[in-house]
Amino acid sequence: MSKAANADIAAIEDEALQGCVPVLTREKTYKFSDAFFFLASYGIATWNYTQGAYIASLVGFKQVLITTIFGSLLVMLIFQLPTILSTRYGIDIWVWLKAVLGHNGVKVVTIIVVLVNLPWHAICCELFASSMENLMGLAGIEQNSHVIHVLLALLCVALGVWIAYRGIKSISLVTKILTPVLLAVGVIVIIVGFTSAPITEIVNYVPDTVKSGEADAHTFYVLAVDAMMAFTFTWFAGMGGIPRLTKTEKSGYWGAVVGQGLVGPFFVIVGAVMAISMNYVTGEMVTDPTLMLSKLAFPAMGLCSLLLVGFANVGTNASVSYVYAVMVKTSFHRVGYRTMVIILNLYIAILCIWGQIMDYLGTLLTLGSCMQAPLAAMFITDFFIVRKQKMSLRAGFEINGNKTYRYTLGFNIVGFICFFIGIGINLLIYNPFTGEVNIPFLYNFTPTMCSFVGTGALYLILNSIPAVRKYTMKDRSEITV
Repeated sequence: MSKAANADIAAIEDEALQGCVPVLTREKTYKFSDAFFFLASYGIATWNYTQGAYIASLVGFKQVLITTIFGSLLVMLIFQLPTILSTRYGIDIWVWLKAVLGHNGVKVVTIIVVLVNLPWHAICCELFASSMENLMGLAGIEQNSHVIHVLLALLCVALGVWIAYRGIKSISLVTKILTPVLLAVGVIVIIVGFTSAPITEIVNYVPDTVKSGEADAHTFYVLAVDAMMAFTFTWFAGMGGIPRLTKTEKSGYWGAVVGQGLVGPFFVIVGAVMAISMNYVTGEMVTDPTLMLSKLAFPAMGLCSLLLVGFANVGTNASVSYVYAVMVKTSFHRVGYRTMVIILNLYIAILCIWGQIMDYLGTLLTLGSCMQAPLAAMFITDFFIVRKQKMSLRAGFEINGNKTYRYTLGFNIVGFICFFIGIGINLLIYNPFTGEVNIPFLYNFTPTMCSFVGTGALYLILNSIPAVRKYTMKDRSEITV
């Protein structure tokens, strides 16, 4: 075979693995372990520590366990089911969402999701900077310069770009090394937490605001469950990027569920334990895991833990850069993978320079769940019930000018109506900006779950109307999958 032919084949495979072209069966190399290590790098991200501390500021330790397991693992078991589509056809879920939202609709929603979700990765870079500063403190080098902090955060961005730029193989190698080590660190950290304060103090912990009656325990409990559901739904956008590379549907699904649905909650609980211990030792509920480790662990362990936790954020940023670059390329396929990695990380870098993203954790959770719970509901309903796991790949990729999923000026009006009503359901039940519960009865079922169920039901009802079905189901005559 000529060099030119080999180069063409390599380019096609590169576009499949790091672009939007369907991954063929012979190109799939991922097993369960590969998917697990990659996706667990999300679960090990230090924003899980921060989330754990946030949940612990709302409810007692026993409720932390219940809300974390129920709010994350059970949700993950449900909304990861459609990843069988990604494995079966080697495509990202955003290809299917073109049938739900339309070609231009997917572009708009993709941009919104990127703007809302990527700030979480700026938080990773902020925590990397904190890790490095605390390491310097352990070494006797004190520094309070904002410029140095920003430069350290940008270093995390740069290292993530360097790994992601080299492609999926480099990212997989990094995650296979980091994930097992960081799981071990998580075990060590939770031991440090339980030995830094009496076990009875941790197990019987209740937030001061709840204990004093200043805050309503029931309202905060529901808010904690909703926060974990919202936290889990923020992973929806990138859930198809890795399962599309796995050899079997079982490997893709369980790799995602175990990698994110078990590892993520474990580290949320670790963060809660550390925050409760810090509250006992210092009288302050601290959300920064690097500060927890530097205060609670003895110097040698603190040094190792901080170093590993810090570089966990580099691995996470590399993984996220890959998943989101592939996701965005589904809609903007003319932009190269490496160019997209740089564009996405420029946005993260700007947020790091701004330096105030850590103050908006609650807002990020609210915005993420408001949008992605309705998206997940429509996707699951469309995949399993409306289209019965069959769509037109020709329309999805507009092969030979196929415009079936263009709908109205590129937007599926039915999908967008459901999308915005789903957002409205969430905000109508609970106002996250004022903390006011508007509909107490529905609030008991959590705003996120009401939005998810309500959007899915509305989408199904609308698609049962003959005139609407005729509008949304024009692809039935050209089904290829």
